Amino acid sequence: MTFPLSRQKEWLVLVPAMTVPFIAALFYFHLFSDQPVAKFIYVAVKLFNLSWPLIGSYLFITAWIPSFSMRDFRHRRAIPLGLLSGLMIVAIMVLGLATPIGQAVSSSAGRIREKVAEVGIMDHYILFSIFLSFFHSLLEEYYWRWFVFGNLCQLIRPIWANLLSALAFASHHVIVLHEYFPLRWALFFGASVAVGGVIWNTMYTKQRTLAGAWVSHLMVDLGIMTIGYVILFVP
Repeated sequence: MTFPLSRQKEWLVLVPAMTVPFIAALFYFHLFSDQPVAKFIYVAVKLFNLSWPLIGSYLFITAWIPSFSMRDFRHRRAIPLGLLSGLMIVAIMVLGLATPIGQAVSSSAGRIREKVAEVGIMDHYILFSIFLSFFHSLLEEYYWRWFVFGNLCQLIRPIWANLLSALAFASHHVIVLHEYFPLRWALFFGASVAVGGVIWNTMYTKQRTLAGAWVSHLMVDLGIMTIGYVILFVP
């Protein structure tokens, strides 16, 4: 029989979950981005993302453990909304390129090329895009939606759990974005990531499955990487 630990101990599990990705991004994408140790830190934090929810789930009872069988109709029923929401977000991104956002992206094109070359993905951009869009998005949904948000809902009101987990989700993205854009734009795009987190948290709550949020997240990442491809490789 499993007994939940105290709320204080639950926070001891969740606080690292919400802060380690941000701290790691400072090191692998900013302080040591041009050094070999950056790749080690990146791999280490992704292993943390994979393993910490399993460790935390062993230490205390999570909100609920979803079924991962495709026989569960919830997964299939969630996919159309995931596709629709993902397409809408990508459409907003593309339309945004006709606003000052597009000028900010164009102005940072040189820095984007420089940074992509520095981290060593220029020659493997398409493969990296596939990995990021299909697999890394699933890892993030498992980590941020199922584990962080799902368990925060057991500790604080769902609305605050939604906002707090979305901000934590966006925090390490701000570090990454600031390497490409000036701070004001990094914060703007980071806030957009937080809005995405709120949307996907809400989908997860309503649908009781990661499938819809993952499909939406996957399509958004594909959209971002496609825009990146145009910036990097299209004359």
